[in-house]
Amino acid sequence: MKAVFACFILFSLIAGIFFAPYFDISSVGLFALFAIFFLVSLSVIPQKWLWLAMIAIGFFFLGILRFELHKISLEKVFYPKDQETIFRGQVVEPPEDTKKATKIVVSDNEKGAKILLILKPFSGIKYGDYLQVKGRAIKPENESAKNSLLARGITHEMLFPEIQNAGKDKLTLSMQAKSLLYSLRNRFEESINRILPEPESSFLAGLLLGIKRNLPDWLMEDLKVSGTTHLIALSGFNITIIIEGLRLIFSKKSARLSFFVPLAAIAGFVIMTGSQSSVVRAGIMGSMMLLAHRIGRQSSAAMAIIITAAAMVLINPMILRFDTGFQLSFAAFMGIIYLGPIFKNLLPIKNKSIHEIISMTLGAQVMAYPIILYYFGSFSSISLFTNLIVLPFIPVIMLLGFISAALGTVWSGLGHIFSWTALFALRGIIAAIKFSANLPYASFEGIGFSALNLAIYYIIVLELIIIYENIRKRRLLGTKK
Repeated sequence: MKAVFACFILFSLIAGIFFAPYFDISSVGLFALFAIFFLVSLSVIPQKWLWLAMIAIGFFFLGILRFELHKISLEKVFYPKDQETIFRGQVVEPPEDTKKATKIVVSDNEKGAKILLILKPFSGIKYGDYLQVKGRAIKPENESAKNSLLARGITHEMLFPEIQNAGKDKLTLSMQAKSLLYSLRNRFEESINRILPEPESSFLAGLLLGIKRNLPDWLMEDLKVSGTTHLIALSGFNITIIIEGLRLIFSKKSARLSFFVPLAAIAGFVIMTGSQSSVVRAGIMGSMMLLAHRIGRQSSAAMAIIITAAAMVLINPMILRFDTGFQLSFAAFMGIIYLGPIFKNLLPIKNKSIHEIISMTLGAQVMAYPIILYYFGSFSSISLFTNLIVLPFIPVIMLLGFISAALGTVWSGLGHIFSWTALFALRGIIAAIKFSANLPYASFEGIGFSALNLAIYYIIVLELIIIYENIRKRRLLGTKK
């Protein structure tokens, strides 16, 4: 009962954060509303349902207040709109190189703000560099782009500013650790490029590190059409599949291995990707789910994910609405917990391992795919088919690729020897994606999937889960009688 009440409070709080952009109430007013509803509910309301309703409304307003205070703290940073700004700052994220431009995030030492700089490609800037920057700081005109940056703590951007290297100051302990992780990530990428040909090397770099800059255009298009772009993104969806895949593979050996191997994989993935915030968040949620599986209760797994997600949202309220990776992580985990067992009971597959992997994949897909449809507006009619073929092999391919690349960092010859299995597996996956993408009517563009459609979809899924659980409980009671 206490767990249900805690979930009820968390849901009210998160709902307030989610719907906060639709409200325009001052912070003082919100706090007053929360205090009134909370105090009244504790003192004068005898009916239990009304008491719960008042508490829910109070925490709903508290969620709005948390969102507004966080947004105000970000938007109070001011730069003159129509004149150039000069500031000194440090590169606080690894530069993102593409064929057209280099994107770097710099922290303004004086104002404590993060600014996204768009520079010419391959500018030679490194993580931890101190720069003297001169340019016009602007806020993105596109509201979606603006909110996506705010979710990362970035308030402004500069297009092709003048920059000068201002030397190197002593890095903090945390930045030294991150610098070590980024250099390790670069060594891994170099090793992959040495031991594997194209496009397999670029595809593996996307799988392991989320690096997409060297992927050929035709493969990027095939991934999009087949609904498998998430494979090369540092999304929680990807990490979810890896964790669950490894857990199922090693569950045959022992319960201990099925816990510690995926946990080690999470740690390795976080390290290889340079401890990026989106990966860290997905890794924390994945670790909590592994711990709950270790305890052995579905309700414990769900509660662990909900509490972890709620804590992350309270720290950074912007991620709930504007971080697609976080949304995909949460949806995929919920799909595995609630829909995975349903598909497992419904699908008549004799092989236990294949049965569990397909059930898990279907659960994650059904819960996460509408979010992809909502944000990107393209519908892949063969996405489910392709993912069912491809996803069960991804954890093994990543493990083979990781071992080969790790050996390649020690000696290229050793990496080459072990890379053959990974090479054939990667070629098979790429061939399957290419085949799917070339099927007629594989993809439809410009699908309008609104927020209302999304809400209706999840309400229907929730209703179906409740109906299934009620039928299952009635059957169990009938069996006992």
